[in-house]
Amino acid sequence: MAEKWRRQVIRDISRNVTKVHDGSLPENQIRDINDEINKLLREKGHWETRIKELGGTDYFKTGPKMLDEEGKEIPGNRGYKDLPGVRELLIREKPVKKKKTRFDLYKNIDSDYYGYRDEDPEGELLKYEDMISQKQIEQLQNSNDLTLSDSEPSGYSSSESESELD
Repeated sequence: MAEKWRRQVIRDISRNVTKVHDGSLPENQIRDINDEINKLLREKGHWETRIKELGGTDYFKTGPKMLDEEGKEIPGNRGYKDLPGVRELLIREKPVKKKKTRFDLYKNIDSDYYGYRDEDPEGELLKYEDMISQKQIEQLQNSNDLTLSDSEPSGYSSSESESELD
């Protein structure tokens, strides 16, 4: 009689294992079915203990083979890799790259980055800037907007400074 109940529990386990392998089930249903399978496995262990007490076959020695109603071994330990969450656990994580610190980011920045040495190596830009500056100075001198005198400050003439002193 105990063998009959053990076989019934094994059939239920087999059905539930088949359901768990269905990839279309949501995760919460898979967890519920897994809990049911664990409960049935405990019950199967209790029946096997009772069968041993009654002098029947010691299923603990013969191994953890589970047989369905036709006597075929149940493939219960294959396919667990297809369950949600298990796949992620089995995939090796790539090593996490060390984040660069603020110091690492700034250590290679020099005056070139800030544009302090933008002049071209041949000096063409400096020559061009000097030429443009000279043209602008000549234009201002020719238009009488600017009179250059090294001895007098800009905006004062020698006649004005003498009259103010008297």
